[in-house]
Amino acid sequence: MTDEVNLENIDDLPINLDAVSADDNTADAQEVQIDQVEAASESEDIAEGMAYDAVSAGDDAQPSDQAAAQEDSLTDSVDDSAAVDSDAHSEGTADEDTQHADAEEAAADEAPEAAAEAEEEAEEDAGSKAVKEFSKSLRTLEGKWYVLHTYSGYEKRVKSNIESRVQSFGLEDTIFQVEVPMEEVEKHTEKGKKVVTRVRVPGYVLIRMYPDENARRIVRETEGVTGFVGPSREPAPLSRKEVVSMMAPMIASHALKEAGDKPAAAKKRTLEVSYKVGDQVTVTDGPFTSMSAVVSDVEPATQKLTVLVSIFGRDTPVELGFDQVQRLDA
Repeated sequence: MTDEVNLENIDDLPINLDAVSADDNTADAQEVQIDQVEAASESEDIAEGMAYDAVSAGDDAQPSDQAAAQEDSLTDSVDDSAAVDSDAHSEGTADEDTQHADAEEAAADEAPEAAAEAEEEAEEDAGSKAVKEFSKSLRTLEGKWYVLHTYSGYEKRVKSNIESRVQSFGLEDTIFQVEVPMEEVEKHTEKGKKVVTRVRVPGYVLIRMYPDENARRIVRETEGVTGFVGPSREPAPLSRKEVVSMMAPMIASHALKEAGDKPAAAKKRTLEVSYKVGDQVTVTDGPFTSMSAVVSDVEPATQKLTVLVSIFGRDTPVELGFDQVQRLDA
C-alpha cells in the first residue's frame, strides 16, 4: 500500500465537515474573547496576554471542557486586571491627596510669616525706612569708606577743613563725602533730664573717596588729622554693614525729626543716668534725709530710683527721685 495520494480520487476521500466547522467556530470564539478582554482592560498589551493565556488554558483541557476552561480563565484575568487598575487608581488618588495636604500645610506655614512681614513693614517708622534706604544706596555710591583718626574734640573741625581742601585742590572727583557720626543722648541726673547731641565715636571721622595716594596725602596733611585707620600703611576700607552701624543713629534721628515723630525719636536716643544698681547714695530729701542707702533699681523714663534704706536693721525699699539722693564718691 502506498502513501501517495491519488489526486484524481481526492474528491472521493472522506472529509468530516462537522469537525472543520467546529474548528472554525472555535477560532472565531477565541477572537471574540480576545476582543472582550482588550475592551475590559486599560492596557492593550496586558489584554492580549490575558486572552492568549485563556486560550492556552482551553487547549490544555479536555475537548468537552475547553469552552468552560477558556471562559473561567478569561473571567479570572478580567477580575485581576480590574483589581490592578483599581489599586493603581487608589494609589494615584492617595498620592494626589497627600500632595494636596502638603500644599495646604505649606500655605498654612507661610501665611503667618507673610502676615508678620506685612505687620513689620507697617510698623516701621520713618527712621528705620531711612536707614534701609541709606544701606541700599551704599551699593551704588562711588569710592570706598575709610576711617580717619583725629584729635579728640576736633572731629567737626576736621570735617570742615577737609571739605575746604577738596575744593582748593580740585579733588571733587576723588573725595566725595566726609561725615562725623553723631547721636542724641538723653541724660538723667539729679538736676533733671537733658537731651544733647554728641559725637558718637570721639576721635574718628568717616570719609568716602577713591584709594588715590595723592588724595590720601592731602587728607593726612589736614589740621587735626593723625592718619587713616588700618593694620598697615595701606588704609582698610569699611564694609557696608560697618558704615550703616556707625551712621544709623544720626540718619534715623534726622528722619524722625523731619517726620515730626517725637515719641519714636525719643525711643532712639541713648539713655544715660548718673546712677546704677549698687551705687552708694545719701538721701537728701524727705523723711529719710541724711540716711545712707543702696540703689536697687533705676527708672530713667520716670526719673525715679529705688533705694534700700536700713530701718531697724532691715533693708526697706524706698522710691525716690533722682534729685532726692546724692551719690557718694568712692
